[in-house]
Amino acid sequence: MTTGLSNIARMGALVGDPVRAAMLAVLMDGNERAAGELAARAGASPQAASAHLSLLLDGGLLAVSARGRHRYYRLRDADVAHAIETLSFAANVARRKTDRLEPALKHARRCYDHIAGALGVAICDALILKGRLIAGSDGFAVSAQGYEWLARLDLSPPRAMRRTLVRPCLDWTEGRPHVAGWLGAALCERLEKARGLKRNSADRSLTVTAKGRSLLAEYFGLDWRPAGALERANRAQALLSGTGE
Repeated sequence: MTTGLSNIARMGALVGDPVRAAMLAVLMDGNERAAGELAARAGASPQAASAHLSLLLDGGLLAVSARGRHRYYRLRDADVAHAIETLSFAANVARRKTDRLEPALKHARRCYDHIAGALGVAICDALILKGRLIAGSDGFAVSAQGYEWLARLDLSPPRAMRRTLVRPCLDWTEGRPHVAGWLGAALCERLEKARGLKRNSADRSLTVTAKGRSLLAEYFGLDWRPAGALERANRAQALLSGTGE
């Protein structure tokens, strides 16, 4: 118990620093970033950024690869991303009375390698409603109908798979689960490669294209209207800030 509590304190100290928290937030889209870019995005000098990145590496939150004279940093794995998303949810609950939600991130974003935000939760709901996912007390499972649907999409899990096939990931803006694991990553990759989702370079938000709306209807039966989704986000902001009805 003491060891567990000390580990929590150690992790809290790592992610609690504003510069390190900003770096982790940038890397939550699953991409690699050079040290210089992370320094600029976090508002730190190169020397300070180097010290912060060393702490995150030593703490097991980051991995690094060297290419020529440059070092590129990424989150260590999906488990780290899941932990950060869960912490973000807890922090968001604590500050909802005073902070305003960011509509673009609430609408659709990347959570490491899968889709989060209102869109991610809507996809999760649709998969459960259509019987492709089974939601239980111990998590998610793909149903027989779900495997048939995946086969029609020409998506099949690798035979030797190290990661979880599918699992719920608590969405920090919606307060409900979206789909993670291999399935969440596979669906995100399919939509991005088909140019249905477009990554935004300024943050980890995702833009749903016209083709994306068509694919969301085809794959999940979703009538996804970005304007309506953003209106809902704005209404939620007004309610949470105490300015709405």
